[in-house]
Amino acid sequence: MENSFQTSFIPKKPITSGSSEKEPRSFLSIIAIFVLIVSILLSGGLFLYKSFLTKQQVEFSSSLAIARDGFEKDTIDELELFDKRTEAAKQILTNHIVLSPMFALLGKITIPSIQYINFQQQTNDKGFIVNIEGLARDYRSIALQADMFNSVEGSSFKNVLFSNLSKDKNNNISFSLKFEVQPDLLSYEKNNLLEQIQSPVISDATSLTLPVNTGNNTQ
Repeated sequence: MENSFQTSFIPKKPITSGSSEKEPRSFLSIIAIFVLIVSILLSGGLFLYKSFLTKQQVEFSSSLAIARDGFEKDTIDELELFDKRTEAAKQILTNHIVLSPMFALLGKITIPSIQYINFQQQTNDKGFIVNIEGLARDYRSIALQADMFNSVEGSSFKNVLFSNLSKDKNNNISFSLKFEVQPDLLSYEKNNLLEQIQSPVISDATSLTLPVNTGNNTQ
């Protein structure tokens, strides 16, 4: 039996060209590459823009810091100057003295038979020192006056000393008087505060001159 082969050269399926399959793939590859390049460019641009913004922020922060430091320095200088002036004013006010309370108190405790004819004052490390030359009707008047300095009313006068007692041609007793004055009595700040609290009425009798009692008056 003879073998017979039937051969057919008619294709059963349509034959497609290989180039038609490669064209879509090549087109997609081109698009992908284009998108990749655009993405890289955008990423680079964003990075550069971010770097630019960061640099600008640093420069603005530096400028702001310099301006703030300059403003703070000016403010601090002004505050320091104001503080120095305030302290100087406080120091002046603390050291400032007023003599009228001392004269008023001295006049209040001085008896009528005592006369003050000379007044001197000095300030040293012990405080405010007063030296007075005066006349008394007799020795008893000096003793009474010493008691007044030692009383509660005269407590603002410390270390009171009568000296150089001598009788003159009119039988009056001349004397020297020395005492220290308590700082509180002379303090302008405390006396001013006391005046504000008490709100006294200032009369014409208020004077900075030393009140003098004549020896002709009787007790």
